[in-house]
Amino acid sequence: MTELALMATEYDSELAESNPLVETKEGEFVAADLRMIVDDNSLFRHKSLLEESRELGHELSPLEVKAREKGLAYVELDGDIGIVGNGAGLVMATLDMIQDYGGRPANFCDLGGGANEERIANGLEIVLGNPKVKVLFLNIMGGITRCDDVAKGLLDVRKRLGHSKPIVIRLVGTNEEEGRKILQEADIPSLETMEDAAARAVELVKEAK
Repeated sequence: MTELALMATEYDSELAESNPLVETKEGEFVAADLRMIVDDNSLFRHKSLLEESRELGHELSPLEVKAREKGLAYVELDGDIGIVGNGAGLVMATLDMIQDYGGRPANFCDLGGGANEERIANGLEIVLGNPKVKVLFLNIMGGITRCDDVAKGLLDVRKRLGHSKPIVIRLVGTNEEEGRKILQEADIPSLETMEDAAARAVELVKEAK
């Protein structure tokens, strides 16, 4: 059991269990079956597992495969509002709020804590790569993640992709004023509350139809 615990730690497992555990006639215990679930966010540390996950790519969309390669938590859904946030709890709350206002999320995308400008740009590029997305909702509560890095990442993606889809941004936290200034100079408004931003995103989708 000590070896199982060490393996679970080494491979960043969310779950590691032996079921059944068999006792032999000699009184030794043998793991007759083993199940382990590895945290997708840690695959960049385990190259062999990452390669195996690519072989299972038929179970994932092309964007989900790309996100996994970039170390991002991304799941495609059936809606038309692209969601990007920093922190799984915040993103889940964002999805719920969009639905409360009558909207339909197109994805779950968590940048994680402390996302730098490049990681932010990668996440936005993946979400905007979905042709079903009509409006982008970027919901950031800056702690380790800096709001000015978020703003720079967004502008970088807009420049590279040349997209013109409506964007709704809720930007609060570290370097908030700097981030809003960068966005304001690019004529991109930002909102302070998640409620106002969610309502605006849903409204923009209705206007686009």
